[in-house]
Amino acid sequence: MTIYEQAQALQPYLAELQREFHEHPEPSRGEKETSARVLRELEKIGGWSIRTNVYGYGILADLQGGKPGKRVALRADMDALQITEESGLPYASRNPGLMHACGHDNHITMLLGAAKLLAQNKADIPGSVRLIFQPSEELSPHGGAKGMIAAGAMQDVDAVFGLHVWPGLPMGTFGTRAGALMAASDHFSVMVKGKSCHGAMPHLGCDAAVAGAQIVTALQSIVSRNVDPMKSAVITIGRLHSGTRYNIVAETCELEGTCRTFDPAVRMLCRDRLTHIVQNVAEAMGCECEVNYELGYNAVQNDPAMADYLLHTASELFGAEHAVRVPGPAMTAEDFAFYLQEAPGSFAWLGVDEPGKEVWPLHNCHLATPADILWRGSALFTQMVLNMK
Repeated sequence: MTIYEQAQALQPYLAELQREFHEHPEPSRGEKETSARVLRELEKIGGWSIRTNVYGYGILADLQGGKPGKRVALRADMDALQITEESGLPYASRNPGLMHACGHDNHITMLLGAAKLLAQNKADIPGSVRLIFQPSEELSPHGGAKGMIAAGAMQDVDAVFGLHVWPGLPMGTFGTRAGALMAASDHFSVMVKGKSCHGAMPHLGCDAAVAGAQIVTALQSIVSRNVDPMKSAVITIGRLHSGTRYNIVAETCELEGTCRTFDPAVRMLCRDRLTHIVQNVAEAMGCECEVNYELGYNAVQNDPAMADYLLHTASELFGAEHAVRVPGPAMTAEDFAFYLQEAPGSFAWLGVDEPGKEVWPLHNCHLATPADILWRGSALFTQMVLNMK
């Protein structure tokens, strides 16, 4: 049987696994039962040399093939999001306030499917393969990839690959590109400190709410007036909180947001301009402020040869119409970027859009992915290992 046929035969097994993971989501740094379930499945499959409790609940599993060759790493993330599920699925989350709204339940399942297929075809593996089951991908800017790498996940690895389910691509379509695929993701927070007073006598205080509003407006000028129009950047203030009562001039104003870029020089420009603007606007308004800017995930930069290799393998397996070179990157982020700094590789999106069905975005409480993508992801992972020269 071909890998395509072997993977198709696994679909009922994979669908059952994915439903189990979907029903029991766990947050970043809390993937205890998810990790235990992955371990039980790997032990049931057999043949894998397994290391547990890697950077918390991470798992590394190695398999030596029957032929000489390279070591290929395959990665899946395991954590869920703090979202109350409203998908209506019969296997919806049983853990209140938590949901696999980013599709990591699919990623775990596809990698376990690859584990089964690779064990069945061990003699044909040229070199060896390492599976990386990673915790805390959603914990930006302190995701789990760096911790897994520090613990040896990428030691002696020659190539690394990962997949992410993707609304916006047709079901079963693999999409990637050379170079930037996803953005660098930074986090910033600002605390503006003023002086409270009666709302009817604002001249006796210093209004932190007004200063905060001015800061929000002023920050919009960074992308429009400081960044080269031919380059991409996004600055979003996602949280603003100020004041305690309608008739009291606010003493403090808290802002929190994210900056997304691809070019390292643009990234530093945004950081420096943001800090400068916040400090000076606060001072001009008579307030003090504290700025905390954290560099988070780097941009996902695919190796051109490895991106081509992934698409070529997908085309051979599923047909050219199911392997697409996406025209541009997304402003979303992924800490898979750090694996790509250790070895050449490629990250890719796996489409989940079904004809005639409403498309829900990632991180949405209604997200539901088609089960038929699972065997496809497992097949691609496996074939990329077997074809690696």
